Amino acid sequence: MGMYAVKPRFRTSLRGVERRAIDAGIGADQLTAAGTVCALAAGVVVLLGALNPLWLIAAAPLVLMRLVCNALDGMIACDTGSARPLGQVYNEFADRVGDSAILFAITLRSGSLLLGAVTVTLVLLTSYLGTVAAAAGGTRQYVGVMGKADRMAILAAAAPLAAFTPALPVLVGYLATVAVGSVLTMLQRWIAIQRELSGVSYR
Repeated sequence: MGMYAVKPRFRTSLRGVERRAIDAGIGADQLTAAGTVCALAAGVVVLLGALNPLWLIAAAPLVLMRLVCNALDGMIACDTGSARPLGQVYNEFADRVGDSAILFAITLRSGSLLLGAVTVTLVLLTSYLGTVAAAAGGTRQYVGVMGKADRMAILAAAAPLAAFTPALPVLVGYLATVAVGSVLTMLQRWIAIQRELSGVSYR
């Protein structure tokens, strides 16, 4: 379901990059920060698209670099034995900051404030549902048609399109697609959580 299904192959393709990063002394937290910077930069270029639509082209490599950094931070944390609860909190919070920055920027550019507010809320709720499952004793849920990787992949395609066509319909369409996909993803995660945690008792 969604791009999370291809994550193992994506991680395998990054093994060479991971080894070079480890050799260079780059840690998981640094990559988490780099991914957040990429997301913030993507939000900035979306806003700059109001001055010159060609700025939108830069959003595609930035969001893809965000995905690379987000994959590498987890890989390095696990493979170097540096994974820790605080790092997980840092990673989750940084992801929400990056998501919000990008979606707020698209909302401002699209002029669809209500749709943007609904989309941001749904994305944050979807992520929260995934994390609260782990807090309740289950696994962190990533299933669904509109996870972070899916949102970034769609944006990587939509942003260059918006650079060469009327941008507003593309950006509004992106928000609507993410909103609908987030609702479906919440349903998928809720079903997965129910299956995993039904019958689990704290006694």
